[in-house]
Amino acid sequence: MTIGVVNNESSVALKVESVEGTYNSPSAGTEYIEALAEGTSANKTREELARNTLGSSTEQEASRVGIAEVVAEIPVEFGASATAGSSPQRLDLLLRTTLGGKRSAAAQSTTTGNTSTVLEFGVAPNFSKGDVVLVKEAGAFELRPVASVGATSITLAFALENGAPSDGVEVEANTVYFSDTSNSPSLSMEHNIGNEIQQRAAGMRGQSFSLENFSAGQIPTCNFSLGGLSLERADSAQSATPDFTADALPPVALEACLYIGGVKYSYSELSMSIENTLSFLIDACNESGKVSSRITDQVTTFSAKKYMDDTSLTEWDAFNNNDDKSVFFYAYNPSSTAGEFSECVAVHLPQCKVIASPVGDQDGIATDDLELKAHRSAGNDSVFISFI
Repeated sequence: MTIGVVNNESSVALKVESVEGTYNSPSAGTEYIEALAEGTSANKTREELARNTLGSSTEQEASRVGIAEVVAEIPVEFGASATAGSSPQRLDLLLRTTLGGKRSAAAQSTTTGNTSTVLEFGVAPNFSKGDVVLVKEAGAFELRPVASVGATSITLAFALENGAPSDGVEVEANTVYFSDTSNSPSLSMEHNIGNEIQQRAAGMRGQSFSLENFSAGQIPTCNFSLGGLSLERADSAQSATPDFTADALPPVALEACLYIGGVKYSYSELSMSIENTLSFLIDACNESGKVSSRITDQVTTFSAKKYMDDTSLTEWDAFNNNDDKSVFFYAYNPSSTAGEFSECVAVHLPQCKVIASPVGDQDGIATDDLELKAHRSAGNDSVFISFI
């Protein structure tokens, strides 16, 4: 017997299942994700079915067990891929199983006639409504969400601060995740404890996502909670050697701006959460009692500690009048060239209701502690998370 398994020598791999609930083992190092050491777990509990029968003593009768509950917690850094516009390895499957929708667009250069809000391509744009795009004007890079798409152009949700970009400016490639829960894949999860004990969970699907630590000077992180159908444990090492080289370093929340209704605000911290209702199909004929799961409801909320402005009551008025407000924020890694950057993460909530606007405090400075809830317009358009 050997004891002393080291938690920091653990690893997590995720893989899309061909058949929901049938475990699919990882076979490559790139199927592992760089999870945070603190908070990562995968556990199974069994419902105890107590039996209270008459007998010769007051002692407990042997109990039975019912349907198992499988839950995994996976915290990761909120960072992009090292390759512009590619899927972040650490986040790809976690966002796909939580949100369901994913699309990618190749880089594209504009032609002539650009304005501060309209980018002209001369051909059909690669980008879609809701995407966040990076306009790579030399020395003046800017990120903006796309409000609409025309036959040969895109219209930005609000104007570029530096005005109309040059002719032939490049708009960088991106990958975007959005709400389309009918396409949420089920995942197999290999959780290796100290590279000695292997936990194999199947039928995992996203229950929640929380963006945390998006505070001035910090590394933003996000925590995912997954619910599943089964979990087994074996005395085995990891299936492959993890390889995280495809991902970039995570950004630090500096020059990480927040826009509400297209207006840039000073803030100290923000957060966002996506809560899914994960409903299991219960079947008494099945050995485990569960055959599959479906996401039946999704709620996206956002909060920010914004410094109070003594010249404007815009969000308070929106709160009183039940008006829509958009939310847009981002972070990135700067380059050695002033005004330029890459490895961007950005979130766009096109339409939200302000559900609370209490007065707060940040080190003695008054704040609006805003809470907003995203909602759909045409459908599949309440939340967009872009990596550029």
